[in-house]
Amino acid sequence: MNFVRTSRGSCYPLKKEQAHEVLILSLVMSVSYAIPMPFDYIYWLSEERSVYIPNTPYMVLDILTILFIYSFVKIGTSLGELCRFYLTVGLGVNASLFFLLQLDLLLIHEGLKESGFWWFWTVFSYGINGSDLIMVLVLVVQKDFLGWYKLSEKIKGAYSRP
Repeated sequence: MNFVRTSRGSCYPLKKEQAHEVLILSLVMSVSYAIPMPFDYIYWLSEERSVYIPNTPYMVLDILTILFIYSFVKIGTSLGELCRFYLTVGLGVNASLFFLLQLDLLLIHEGLKESGFWWFWTVFSYGINGSDLIMVLVLVVQKDFLGWYKLSEKIKGAYSRP
């Protein structure tokens, strides 16, 4: 995803450290999204399907990816911080939406809620795809195009003042 952007001939030269951090974050995200593919395939082929399985692994994987990024990926540049911030927000939104969807499915399964059209299913569809798109764009464009990082820094600065 970022191989062209981080190459030497790019018209947007990055410092080696910046290019390395963004490339590592891109690799972590690629692996994170590739891990569930074989399990999905096996799950849909199996006869044993559970109401607890459909979305819980995705939620757990998003949370584990956030923990991995903060525990093992060393960030030392402002560009790395920016990308890590957007990935954290995007994965957090995804995990929250998966949790709420799983909760909804469990309520339907237990008969505590009727199945049928619900506005949350639309929010879920747009929310998941929107946050995925934002994460990809920030890794490719490498800019605070929504202003979220700048806003978070202002909020941090307001709370750190005596």
